[in-house]
Amino acid sequence: MKKIVSLVIFTAALFWTWNVIHSSSAIGFETHSGIQEKLAILIKQTVLTKKPTAKNFHITRLWTEALSENKVRAVFAYQFNDSLEADKTEQTVEGEAILFREPEDESGQDRWTLQSVRTTSDTVTFAEGLVVTPGSGPESSEAAPTETPAAEPAH
Repeated sequence: MKKIVSLVIFTAALFWTWNVIHSSSAIGFETHSGIQEKLAILIKQTVLTKKPTAKNFHITRLWTEALSENKVRAVFAYQFNDSLEADKTEQTVEGEAILFREPEDESGQDRWTLQSVRTTSDTVTFAEGLVVTPGSGPESSEAAPTETPAAEPAH
C-alpha cells in the first residue's frame, strides 16, 4: 500500500513540476527587456538633468521581476562622478521602482506606468581627502584666544 501511495505522490509531483516549468509567463521576456531599457534611459536623463556636472554615468545593476500579471518591480543601481569645483566624488545610488500595467488602448501595446520610485542606498566616495586639524582654517584664528591664561596652583 505504501508503494502505491508513494508512486501516486511522486507522479503528482512530477506532473506539477513539468507544468510549472513549461507554463508561459504572464509577462514576457520582451516586456521585461523593454521596461529595463526605458527605465535606464529615464534614470540617465533624470540624473543628468538634476546634476549637469555628472560625468561617467553608468548603470551597474538593473533587473525586473513580475509581482503579478499587472505589476512589476524593478531594482536598479547606478554610479556617476561629480566634479563640482574642487571636490571630486563618486556617487552610487541603489533603489527600486514599482510599475503597473495600464489597460490596453486601441493600439494594442502594453503601457507601463511608474507607480513609485524610492532609493534604498546613496553612497558618496570622495576622490581626494581633506585633512582637518584643530586650530587650522579661517574660523580658528578668530575663535582661538591669543593669550592662554596661567593655571592656578593647586592648594
